[in-house]
Amino acid sequence: MRSQSDIAVFVEVVARGSFTAAAASLEMSKAAVSKTVAQLEKRLGSRLLHRTTRRLTLTEAGSALFDGAGAALEQIAAAEDAVIELAGEPRGRLKVTAPIYFGAALLVPTFGRFLQRYPNVELDLDLDNRIVDLVAGGFDLAIRITTLTSSSLVARRLADVSLVTVASPRYLRSAGTPTRPMDLRDHQCLLYTLDRTPNEWHYQDSRGEPISVPTKGGLRCNNDEALKEAALHGLGIARFPILFVNDVIATGRMVPLLSEFEPPPSAICAVFPSRRNLAPKVRVFVDFLAESLSQKKS
Repeated sequence: MRSQSDIAVFVEVVARGSFTAAAASLEMSKAAVSKTVAQLEKRLGSRLLHRTTRRLTLTEAGSALFDGAGAALEQIAAAEDAVIELAGEPRGRLKVTAPIYFGAALLVPTFGRFLQRYPNVELDLDLDNRIVDLVAGGFDLAIRITTLTSSSLVARRLADVSLVTVASPRYLRSAGTPTRPMDLRDHQCLLYTLDRTPNEWHYQDSRGEPISVPTKGGLRCNNDEALKEAALHGLGIARFPILFVNDVIATGRMVPLLSEFEPPPSAICAVFPSRRNLAPKVRVFVDFLAESLSQKKS
């Protein structure tokens, strides 16, 4: 019987986008991953990947193999989950993808309680602001902040989250307090570079009409924890999901601004691959998240 482990390695390389990332995920050396894919190409008699110094692209043969093998591996994983489910206890690896700020600030601090409650579950957290392919990446679920406009999503709403514009009392004493969105043009704004439009913040007027404000500032950063610290130290005005700064607002270290102009809240959702039945580990994790977010909000 042919071993399918080499195909699983190939699928992981494509899903992760590089040999280096796949090696880290599979806990193999980069050389071993590269050798495995090369042996698979030799066995099949076809080149599967075009390799350059910067990126990997699929050949026609590679694309056909990835499409078929990805679905097959998913079915195998689903079968394994079904067997585990017979035991009635949540167990096994739970692979989750979430936005960077949400995962680092809100998920990770709760994991200790979850793992204590479910010691046979192993969490594999992938933080990425991109919308990843859950099936191709082998994810059990994704946490996404969305308006749920697509009816094709298999999702459960966990909580609602609003954006809030904030600054420290120190900054407001020195620079003044904006009362309208357009006032931000005269202020130092702390820009989160992973936003879709870091140089433009979006609000709405009393009629619900959109307001787009060009923003500028002396600090741009791809880490929201760093921007939070910068705002606390009076470097400028920042914008965050309110769950991320509730604590410092409650203690008066940050002041909310322009609240009447903020757009409607978005939904924090757990999104699932449509072709996989929910295993016990997924169900209990989603229930746990809903419980934790409810406590955080209150």
